[in-house]
Amino acid sequence: MNNKASISPLLRSHDTVSLKYVSRPLLDIREAAIRLGCSERFVRRLVQERRIPFVKLGGTRLRFLDNDLDQWIAGQRIEAIR
Repeated sequence: MNNKASISPLLRSHDTVSLKYVSRPLLDIREAAIRLGCSERFVRRLVQERRIPFVKLGGTRLRFLDNDLDQWIAGQRIEAIR
């Protein structure tokens, strides 16, 4: 039996929305700190002050979407004064 044939009936049409996150996994605090070029402590402070978007899993596990971090970084940009 073909493996694709046995898997496809398990996927419903609304599952395609959640599948887009499979290729872009969630980052943990350490990975987010590396991505932002700062300490884990600073990332935790940003989360505590609700200054950065995050996902809370299981009550205590914090995760970050790479795209959210990109948008947050872009929002922090300050133009030079001429």
